[in-house]
Amino acid sequence: MLSLAKQGILLVAFLLACELTFIGTLAWLLSQAEEEAARQERAREVSARAGRLMLVMYDTGDAVGRYARSLQLGTADSVSASKEEVPVIISWLKNELKDNEEAIALLNRIDENITVCLPVITDIQGKSATLAEPGAKAAWDKKRETIQPMVNQLVKDIPALIAIGQKLESTGPDLERATRRQTQIILIVGLLLNLVVAALIAYFFTSRISGRLEHLAENVSRLEAGENLRDLMDGNDEIATVDAVLHETATAMRKEMTMLKASEARVRALIENLPVSIAMLDSNGNIEFMNSTLEESFDYSNHQLMGKRLSKLFASGEKIPDLVANTQSRSPRTTELRALCRNGQTFPAELTMSAIEMDGAHKTLALIVDSSEKFEIKQMRQAFVAMVRTELKEPLTKVSSFFNRLQSNALGEINSKTAETTKLMQQNIERLVLLLNDLFDLDKLESGKIEIEPAAESLNSIFERSLNAVTVFAQKHKVKLEAQPSPAMLTVDGNRIVQVLVNLLSNAIKFSPAGSTVTLATRESPNHIEIGVIDRGRGIPQSQLQAVFIAYRQVEAADAHKKGGTGLGLAICKAIIEAHNGEIGVNSEEGKGSVFWFKLPRSNGGSA
Repeated sequence: MLSLAKQGILLVAFLLACELTFIGTLAWLLSQAEEEAARQERAREVSARAGRLMLVMYDTGDAVGRYARSLQLGTADSVSASKEEVPVIISWLKNELKDNEEAIALLNRIDENITVCLPVITDIQGKSATLAEPGAKAAWDKKRETIQPMVNQLVKDIPALIAIGQKLESTGPDLERATRRQTQIILIVGLLLNLVVAALIAYFFTSRISGRLEHLAENVSRLEAGENLRDLMDGNDEIATVDAVLHETATAMRKEMTMLKASEARVRALIENLPVSIAMLDSNGNIEFMNSTLEESFDYSNHQLMGKRLSKLFASGEKIPDLVANTQSRSPRTTELRALCRNGQTFPAELTMSAIEMDGAHKTLALIVDSSEKFEIKQMRQAFVAMVRTELKEPLTKVSSFFNRLQSNALGEINSKTAETTKLMQQNIERLVLLLNDLFDLDKLESGKIEIEPAAESLNSIFERSLNAVTVFAQKHKVKLEAQPSPAMLTVDGNRIVQVLVNLLSNAIKFSPAGSTVTLATRESPNHIEIGVIDRGRGIPQSQLQAVFIAYRQVEAADAHKKGGTGLGLAICKAIIEAHNGEIGVNSEEGKGSVFWFKLPRSNGGSA
């Protein structure tokens, strides 16, 4: 099938051909009318010329008769005849009536008779002066008797010729009326035919197009409703092409729907079988979906929890409504709570909530993880830390005090070898005590038992206390310290920020070459103050930048032995800064040094 554009071109071409045919017919009818008018004009001319011929011959015959009568009366009237006009008339009539055999026969006979009669008449006219002589009249009578039959024939033939001319002239109006009727019929028929053809073509074209468009519209509706489409439309026009695209789209959509349903089934099975209790809350905080793990963990059926508040799943006193209200942030929030089963039993759980958007509505996704095992491990760790603190730190402190007394010769003088050994043991004990102190601090920070007590404090004061704490250490390593003064005021726990700066400055001094400078700098913004510790040391590999704040991790394994340290300092710094709602990080390039920085909000309520 041709395209719609080509079909339209063919339709226009066909209609144009019909119009051209109609115009051609009108042109032919016009030419016929003109020819008929010319024929009418010639018929009138033929009739006129035939009448003229008869008039000329009548006048000639009348003149001859008058001449004969005058001779009888003894007078001699003149006789005139047109030798020139008669042949011209006959010649013209022969040319105009050449298709009329009857007229040509009459004209030939008239021409022959006139050819014989005219010389005689002309001769009589020339001898009119001598006819009075004796014997002349008898001669003329003899000639007259000779041409009389011809004259008689002319008297018959010329009226017959005139009758032919009149007949031709009289048939003209009839032919003209017939021609007009024929023209009218042809015009009416042609117009009706054009209208009928145009209507048929328009009906055929529009009905076919409308039918195909209805087919297409129905397929679009079926595609939207997810139903099977009608058979593929035949042809290769634009509508058929769109229909083919619809079928391809429907096929692709069916495949996608099949894959989507399979994927949805897999996701649903995964959600249902995850060892995590999952609940979806509406914008009001009511449960509108839960997985089977939640039902099994809390001993509830689906209908018993649908539409209920999430607080039903936790022990009284837990601030679930406040937590739900705070989940308008996209960042997930995790809280340790006591979960409450239907039978009244409780267990420790971690509740993670995050705001999501589904179908234009705000929802809250709640994940409840049974943390009983984690809670037991945490308790065991706390018990272990307490035991270490009681059973190990205090004895080590006493041993360290003993070695101090021994080195000071308070217990008697010792030799140099014993003094060196005692010094080495003292350093190891101090390192062990430092490790235990860091371990206790980290445990307090992670358990939330360490208190952050924010108060307004000058940043210059914090810098001064931090630099004073590491000045001797810097002199020992021949490293220069400098700080950029800042009049800014912060609402922080000053002692904890000093602890962070001392740790960062100590690390910078340890890893800086002798003669270099460690700089304490600040950068301020409307809401935050950024503090940086800049060294010119060996730098940190890019692969280690994210690991330096992990407990017990150091850039090189030998650093603990060569430089000292427990590997907990940066982890403690990170915990302190995050407790102040701040952020800590490092920028470094190997061979060029490092910048350890942290950001603190200008106003901070702290956390416990």
